[in-house]
Amino acid sequence: MQLRERDLPTRELLTLAQDVRAVTEVSAVPLMINDRIDLVLALNLAGVHLRANSLPVSVTRRALGPGRIIGVSAHAVDEAARAGDEGADYVVFGPIFDTPSKRAFGSPLGLERLADACRRTRVPVLAIGGITSGRVREIRDAGAHGVAVVGAILTRDDVGTATRELCDAVRA
Repeated sequence: MQLRERDLPTRELLTLAQDVRAVTEVSAVPLMINDRIDLVLALNLAGVHLRANSLPVSVTRRALGPGRIIGVSAHAVDEAARAGDEGADYVVFGPIFDTPSKRAFGSPLGLERLADACRRTRVPVLAIGGITSGRVREIRDAGAHGVAVVGAILTRDDVGTATRELCDAVRA
């Protein structure tokens, strides 16, 4: 699970991360946090997810050591390949389809670029941006290991059903 909260002051984010960790630990779900290596170390979290313009993976790896997970957001095929080459454990690539939350990153990349990114990196690639359970098959056919979503769950009235539908689509 990834805690992605960019706007909270550090102390509030620390408290939130502690609360989320209390929930994820019960189910042995690894907790990652966006871009905050300090909180990963302070709370002994599973790892960090870096934005495309964050610290380089190599610097992050030196700070965190070999036992933690490092994920990287990529918005271009070359960025995805570089993240894998530098030692990231996975890449989140997108936006694949149009979605309001990713318009700042440019036009949708589409399935062809997703397939290219999957071919050019040695690490698992997760597709993001406009993902629905109905699109999972074509995303997996393009070579993606899985999907990362926000709106596909949080915009639904029943988040439990939405989550199950996505999990079932990924497993199928």
